[in-house]
Amino acid sequence: MSFYPVYLTRIHEVKVILIGGNGEAERKTEELLTFGARVHVISEEISDGMRQWYNEGRFEWTRRAYRYGDLEEAGFVVAADYTDQIAEEAAREASERNLLINVMDNIPLSNSAFGSVVRQGKLTVSFSTNGLAPALAVRLKERFQQELDTAYGEFLELSDRIRPAIMETMGDPEDRRKKWYEWVDSEVISLLREGNREAALELTGKIWGREIIAKAGLQTKADSHY
Repeated sequence: MSFYPVYLTRIHEVKVILIGGNGEAERKTEELLTFGARVHVISEEISDGMRQWYNEGRFEWTRRAYRYGDLEEAGFVVAADYTDQIAEEAAREASERNLLINVMDNIPLSNSAFGSVVRQGKLTVSFSTNGLAPALAVRLKERFQQELDTAYGEFLELSDRIRPAIMETMGDPEDRRKKWYEWVDSEVISLLREGNREAALELTGKIWGREIIAKAGLQTKADSHY
């Protein structure tokens, strides 16, 4: 079985049904909440951490075991703590409703899988071993957590500011592509890492042009037009 990597967008617009309340369910609930998901937990019991989040109103909770029909309003399903019967029934209902479901540690019953995720601001990197060695994915995550510092997040924040102006100003896709690589391969990230945001912005202006920087509403000390 091969895995095709894909990211879910607009997850805040759908209900994520999470079956279970143990430590694994807590970890997955925390991840989903971090990404803004609307979580609905179905479990007779939940962990202390989950109970705290529930008391804060961060997710909904149905205090019983999963029953067939519970996925009627779901957009995505995670079974984190389950019996074999519950896993099989939830997978069957998800299939009938054409839903993505991850039955954790049970690839045959799943049609989606989680990677080990590293986040740095708007940068998200995930690692998957196709379910063959999850511990390796965790170790890769730990390694890259040390290497992906805050400079990458700052770079993406700057990109978020200037991207609309780029799309408005530069009509040729090939020109944009070349500029993007020139910018990414420049010293901008290194300058941000050194805390020299002013120099990073000046270099960004030289690469993209003053018109784009001005449209983005950015300024530098060196040139009041920026």
